[in-house]
Amino acid sequence: MKALIASLALFTTVAFAQSPTGITTPPLATPPPGPQVQPPKVAATIADAAWLQGYWVGEGMGGVGEDNWMPPSNGVMLGTFRLVKSDGSKGFYELLGIEEFEGSLRLVVKHFNPDWVGWEEKDQSHKFGLTKVAADELVFGALAFQRTAPDTFVFRITMRQKEGPPRVSTITFRKKPL
Repeated sequence: MKALIASLALFTTVAFAQSPTGITTPPLATPPPGPQVQPPKVAATIADAAWLQGYWVGEGMGGVGEDNWMPPSNGVMLGTFRLVKSDGSKGFYELLGIEEFEGSLRLVVKHFNPDWVGWEEKDQSHKFGLTKVAADELVFGALAFQRTAPDTFVFRITMRQKEGPPRVSTITFRKKPL
């Protein structure tokens, strides 16, 4: 469960550490030594993400996840995520944005414990550049959103573990009325 509680913005570049509150939180990533090679930019606009608009519910990561995305406006879509654990207790929350950035898109994420204490420092967030775009798919590195039907999308996250191969987790979300 601890490896799965890492939701929409967990990172392939870090291993996870246990916080005093019992919620799994990622430490800050340290870039590897040497020159950093940036992947080529993927051209996209916020219109490419517009299909995410709406209220979505799916099971996974040890509970029920709710993803809510506002319509695009001025180059940005804002979203929220909430995980309710299978025992009914609160998991964690996220504030999300998909924004136009340098001719492409990036996903911006901030995490919160159920008591609203942030995982990241107040002036920090996790930013993931777009690495693939298609009519029904957005990939931000290790985080992928793939629409499989008009009312269904699969969220996939690849997380590096402290030991062993990376772990891939998925949640299938279905669109619901608010």
